[in-house]
Amino acid sequence: MRRSLSAAIAAVFFANPCIAAQAASPYDIFHRHCLSPGPYFERTVVLAKDRSWTPLANDMAVSLTPVENPVALEGWIVGDGESGDSFEAVVVSKSTIGGKAVEGCTVAFTDVDAEAFESSLKNLAAARPAGETRGQDSIHKAYTASVGGRDLAITLTLPLYPKGTDQVVVSVVAEQQLEN
Repeated sequence: MRRSLSAAIAAVFFANPCIAAQAASPYDIFHRHCLSPGPYFERTVVLAKDRSWTPLANDMAVSLTPVENPVALEGWIVGDGESGDSFEAVVVSKSTIGGKAVEGCTVAFTDVDAEAFESSLKNLAAARPAGETRGQDSIHKAYTASVGGRDLAITLTLPLYPKGTDQVVVSVVAEQQLEN
């Protein structure tokens, strides 16, 4: 993730105080949009149109995508608008990595218990650690998982010192699957 991620999330959050989290837990939201179906660009674009999600500024979407130089990128602010306490965004992308077409899906949250989110990821998705890097104020953890026979690469960005009301960005990248 880029170093301006926290600033970008904060800018969108404070610019739109009507942004809200859904009633489901953050992990459930991530599971529903990115993990369970795997990253499916076209399906998510249709879902966003059907639910009238608010488009996310392109520079914010770029800062949240886990892949460099995406060939397609869409992002939205989601939520029910009933509470201004948190921010939630969904970003999907298409790219090529090592000559293979891949799709990515990211969910970004504010006001999340980062430790509880990571625990859910490890326990419910059977995600296996694959490495980590520490930044000045965040930690980027890599995981792998297999969902529905599809191998997934998961990146979780957490604060270095979680407080229980944290910013969490979680992404899934997988080889593109074509639907019949």
